[in-house]
Amino acid sequence: MKSIFIGAAAIAALAGSVALFAGTPDGNVARRSVAVHYQDLNVNSDVGAQRLYARLKSAARRACGEPPDRDLAAISDYNRCRADALSAAVADVGSRALTALHRSSVSRLELARFDSVVTAR
Repeated sequence: MKSIFIGAAAIAALAGSVALFAGTPDGNVARRSVAVHYQDLNVNSDVGAQRLYARLKSAARRACGEPPDRDLAAISDYNRCRADALSAAVADVGSRALTALHRSSVSRLELARFDSVVTAR
């Protein structure tokens, strides 16, 4: 069974699943995880990659919690949490189609951070 776990603070790949964790705005480690199943998808096809990417984006939002209202620093931390969670999950899946979709969908700053995640692995 292929699945991805998106949660809060470290990344681990486990036999067809990926655990991804994101920090909270106050710098503490959250203990949330969100399972994203993708055994029904061919992640190497454009359609499969698009469907998985949508699932991963949704899971990253859930894992990072509710967006803060007015605190600009907290909003920035929340956005970084989502971006890092999504980038780590994409990197852990290891699909060329998914990686290409992610690379074409993020800002230059997020792309540079994604490249550092991929390089570090």
